Amino acid sequence: MTSTPLLSVVVPVFNDEETIAATLESCLAQTLREIEVICVDDASTDQTVRVVEGFQARDPRIRLVRHSTNRSAFQARRTGILAASAAHVLFVDGDDELETNAARTALAHARRSRADIVGFGVTIIGQDGQSGGSYEQRLQPTHRSLDGSDVLRGLFPVGEPAQGQLWRHLFTSKVLRDAYAMLPEDLVLTRVNDLPLAFLVAALATRYVSTRKRLYRYHLGRGGSGHRVDSIERARFYAGAIGSVESIRPAVAALAVQYADRALLLDSYESVRQSIVAYVCQQVVTRSDDRVVMDALEQVFAVSSPRDVVRAVARFYPDTLTDLARLAPHEPPGKKPVLSVLLATSSLLGAGGVTGVLLAQARYLIEAGYRVTIAARKPGSDHTVVPSGVDFVELRGRGLSAQLAEWADLCRSRSIDVVIDHQVLYTPHWPAFALVAWAEGAGTIGWVHSFVARPVYDGTDRLTLLERCSSALALLVVLSPLDVSYFKLRGVRNVAHIPNPPSPLMLSSGEDRAPRSAPLGRVSLVWWGRLEESTKRISELLNVSQELCELGADFHLTVIGPDWNGTTARRFNADARRRGLGNRVKAVGPLHGPTLLDAIDAADMFLSTSIIEGYQLTIAEAQSRGLPVAMYELPWLSLLQNNDGVVTAPQGDAASLARQIVQLTGDPDRYAALSRASVRASRRVRDTDLARLYGELLTGDVPAEYSPEPTQADAALLLELMTFYAERGSSRARSLGARRISAHAYARARAALVRVPGLRRVARRARHWLRRR
Repeated sequence: MTSTPLLSVVVPVFNDEETIAATLESCLAQTLREIEVICVDDASTDQTVRVVEGFQARDPRIRLVRHSTNRSAFQARRTGILAASAAHVLFVDGDDELETNAARTALAHARRSRADIVGFGVTIIGQDGQSGGSYEQRLQPTHRSLDGSDVLRGLFPVGEPAQGQLWRHLFTSKVLRDAYAMLPEDLVLTRVNDLPLAFLVAALATRYVSTRKRLYRYHLGRGGSGHRVDSIERARFYAGAIGSVESIRPAVAALAVQYADRALLLDSYESVRQSIVAYVCQQVVTRSDDRVVMDALEQVFAVSSPRDVVRAVARFYPDTLTDLARLAPHEPPGKKPVLSVLLATSSLLGAGGVTGVLLAQARYLIEAGYRVTIAARKPGSDHTVVPSGVDFVELRGRGLSAQLAEWADLCRSRSIDVVIDHQVLYTPHWPAFALVAWAEGAGTIGWVHSFVARPVYDGTDRLTLLERCSSALALLVVLSPLDVSYFKLRGVRNVAHIPNPPSPLMLSSGEDRAPRSAPLGRVSLVWWGRLEESTKRISELLNVSQELCELGADFHLTVIGPDWNGTTARRFNADARRRGLGNRVKAVGPLHGPTLLDAIDAADMFLSTSIIEGYQLTIAEAQSRGLPVAMYELPWLSLLQNNDGVVTAPQGDAASLARQIVQLTGDPDRYAALSRASVRASRRVRDTDLARLYGELLTGDVPAEYSPEPTQADAALLLELMTFYAERGSSRARSLGARRISAHAYARARAALVRVPGLRRVARRARHWLRRR
């Protein structure tokens, strides 16, 4: 060994007695013999020192420096660097190893390039002894060489998770000492103790080079990373990482005064800080035991504000926002004055009812004096349908993180106070958007456009998501009292039902129309909507028509609406011809404006065979023209309450519905009575003071009547309906050859209402009752 070693290897150790021998063996086995190995013991309480002393007796290249008190690995490295004799330094932790050619290879690159930093490849060894994987891939060098401010830009790219492991690099002793000189001598960092130094070194370095050769073996899980958060102490340990990054803020500010690219330095630091905040939150939320997760999250919020945490997570770990949303504290509407409202949807394309509701809401809110913005999360919308005075925005970002960044900017730039999100039943990412809006000072009201059993019928977990993350919403708006009952039975209290607004077709009908007279001769039936099978069950229109033929009825059914999800007017008409109904039933495609009104007015009755709806506007539209309605039972629909203009039959009972139609149209007095009742029902819909309701919604003053408490009768009906839709959904999935979550749906149907006493007996009866239906 020469008098001055060519390379110093600094090994910070603390209670590493089980692994330090392997670490030192890897150091002494280096093909470059002219090295020194400086072990800095940070006041170990086990036999680590004795093991090091044993190696020291074997080889004089090993030096031991001891701390009298535990001062963290950050200070141990400082001690080692100040004690180093060589012009270059490698770090190795006391539970990892160097490859035998690490020192020679890294030093050769440093000398040849005169670089301050040399990066090299690493091998990640899991607790099962296996290597490889995505984490290992992320730690490999990505740049061959960097100069000047590009060193910082390349090693800490803005917007990407920060990687600041010191053991992935060789450094000049000078750049390390200069970086330490910028920090307090007594600074103690218990968590993420290498990244702060690595960041300052990257800012000070003038040149970086790398080799793809893997020179370091890192043992994942031996240190403090990768463990369950099973105590407040461990949560506090994780949260300490945020303080570590915050500790270099004064040094970064001082360096920025003379830094060549000041904006880059400050942006890079903020990106690193947010990356660590997001990482800590992700670890705490996804790794915490249920009994400590809330307390663990409080440890994070103690060092970084909740809004700062949400912004950071949205930027770096957006998928974690859903887990975070279920832990969000509920903030009801009305905490601040509302001036600006954002209405959110996926797209304004298509003839969907959600679009109509959203556009009508926009008009009401504009008339009430609010600033209104409509945002579509997908491109390609029809801008011409946007009401006058309403701003329209389409998100253009690709990927969830980019869209959340746009969402935050939208809420911030337009001073949004409240978001009304019309997609909470249709997108799995609504909790992330709700949290991002909250971080920008806007609460989110979720609007559900279908009956609560829709996810059960579809075989999805969207209902579970809505329940688990409901606290992230200022209010959950549903369309019927029975929906309110369901959510309250499930423990969701921030829920109310508000009717959908009248459609343009209804409003164009003007004042009350005169009741209709019973048809003489042929009965004209009409249906309109999307030609959609799974929920509107348009094939049932043919079943009812066939039953009408069996009864000898003289009728014609006109089916109006656009093709949808593979169901077309052409295919529907072909099915009608195959069943001998070609002269009785015809799909005519979409109609609009006066042409649609003429077709409706030419009819005698509106026929509906939907299996599930939230607020079936076509019923209200038909009744606004004085049409009686014949339909399959949808007992939760608020439109049907105190509505004598409707006749119903059990779901799927086409023969019963056909008999109802024949009996009604053959009884002039009853027909006229139903027509009068339809007009009255339509008047009630039009007379609802939605402007007042929307104002109360935004201020948190919705009357108690819109959020009733559930009854046992509600619970019994819900249980029956949940079982019905679980069975129908499972049957539909099998008929389509799909593998749905039927077990999940059945479990929900059985367990949804256990909060209500006396329901076990009802539950036993419900299944038999539904099978008879």
